[in-house]
Amino acid sequence: MNFFDEINKKYKVFEFGEISSVNSIMKLKDFSPIQIPEEYFEIITERKEIEINIRDIEYIGISIWSARRCIEMNNGYYIQKYIPNSIAIGDDGKGNTLLYANGKQGFGLYIVGFGNLDVEEMKYISKSLKDLLLKGIGVDILFDN
Repeated sequence: MNFFDEINKKYKVFEFGEISSVNSIMKLKDFSPIQIPEEYFEIITERKEIEINIRDIEYIGISIWSARRCIEMNNGYYIQKYIPNSIAIGDDGKGNTLLYANGKQGFGLYIVGFGNLDVEEMKYISKSLKDLLLKGIGVDILFDN
């Protein structure tokens, strides 16, 4: 069974972009200042870049970037300059980035505005993408942004 067989039924998954190649994943692993959880690689090797619509009523969603796009976005926004020991892996389409980082609640998935990249401004979502996407843990935080 793969990750997307278990995704929360409230979510709709849309694919776009590219499936991450082994080469691009290796480049990302070399680039990242932290060890990226395997769940992220499970997602980007199963599907192209994905966009997940969380509710039909209003567009609340997240995009999970490919390995190549992940490097581009982290470089483009100087994520590691402002939030060391982190890696941005996606966005919410509303000016915020999703990232794995060590924050006030330990290591996990956080959200912070691209225009306010600061450890102190990060909001904890959940301990993992699996908790967010399979169990719905932390989805309410996305509505507050």
